[in-house]
Amino acid sequence: MATMNESELGRVLLTHRGVQWIIGTKDDPYALLVRAAGDDPHRLGEQIRERGPLYRSSAEAWVTAHHEVAAAALGDPRLSVRHPDADAAAAPDEGGQREPMPWEVPALREILPFDEVFLTAGRADCERVRELLEPLLGAKALERWRPVAEGALRRALDAAGGGFDLRAEVADPVAARIVAELLGVPDEEHDRFATLCRGAAGLLDATVCSPHLRTARELIASVEGMRSLLTGLIARRRERPGDDLVSALLAAAHEDEVRSVCMLLALVGPELAATLYCGAVAELLDHPAVWRALREDPGLAPAVVEETLRHAPPVRLVPLYAARDLELAGTAVAAGGQVVVAVEAAGRDAAVHADPAAFDPARGRTGERLAFAEGLPTSLPAPLVRFLAESGLRVLAAEAPGLRRTGPVLRRLRSGVTGAVIELPVAR
Repeated sequence: MATMNESELGRVLLTHRGVQWIIGTKDDPYALLVRAAGDDPHRLGEQIRERGPLYRSSAEAWVTAHHEVAAAALGDPRLSVRHPDADAAAAPDEGGQREPMPWEVPALREILPFDEVFLTAGRADCERVRELLEPLLGAKALERWRPVAEGALRRALDAAGGGFDLRAEVADPVAARIVAELLGVPDEEHDRFATLCRGAAGLLDATVCSPHLRTARELIASVEGMRSLLTGLIARRRERPGDDLVSALLAAAHEDEVRSVCMLLALVGPELAATLYCGAVAELLDHPAVWRALREDPGLAPAVVEETLRHAPPVRLVPLYAARDLELAGTAVAAGGQVVVAVEAAGRDAAVHADPAAFDPARGRTGERLAFAEGLPTSLPAPLVRFLAESGLRVLAAEAPGLRRTGPVLRRLRSGVTGAVIELPVAR
């Protein structure tokens, strides 16, 4: 990416989109899910499951929507979001840099800068960082932030007035503000921080779905901008530590890793929190009985969040790579091969969940939750994401009990990973 000009980057991204579109014309459900062109994602998930425990997609990936196989893949230490080539030694340069052939197109993971956002970290690194974050972002540590989060949510609702867009006016600004305060970002940089968060909103989707050139440039600029902001913050906290997450991490890890982890929390955490929150509210407004139950008992908020994580998770596709030859669901997967877990579809597997299409927080935690699987980068902001979504539901039930939708729910285009709600117009 760093050596590409505007024209070259645009050509490569367009080629990726073209290939995904062509494969979709072969009625390959995974390819159709990835190209996210208006097809019913739930029906596509069913079609993936109908093709067997692990089917070979024309997109050169093994794909599963079976809950049992999905859980096994997400927990298998031989499978990781980090491609084996990422750690391979560079091939010797025989007589100079070889010009790529016109038909040679780099993989999407080679085009956009995700390494410095910790999105391609291996399982061992994720587990080590999780242990560092536990005393800082675990449930007990976050509880002291509840008054701050709920206060910010109430102020946002008050400022929004009678009719407003829940995503743009409440979910996004509050999530960005709380994460900024956790990291220790100075007040005068909060607006810049929030702007960079908004600019990186399609980051997870771009790991699977090739974005348009304008979107790619905005993602790149947001990543670079957040890197600059956090580099300055880390330098200040190294000289003068504070009572914040950056200062605590600097005491236990190298500053390069601290910056990378904080970029993950900053650029992915608010997006996941806002997406989960808006997804939960959209489900509640579609299910008046559940919304009424939450208004009567805000303590149901965690159950609503958990059911949303099963029914409409903010991470719906997880691509993994085999570190070595392995067998999964009786199928041989070669080293370097891709295994894609259709998390949302697997969460609707009738073999595990009765009436899986129903949104029912009272069903309890039947089956293993596949969203935010441990050992993967998205698991690191998961406690914060759950906390913010639960806090948002509690405040909404208390402050806006008459909430109703005033227009259609709009979702981000080419959003195969997050299925993100980008507009949720409501009124009190």
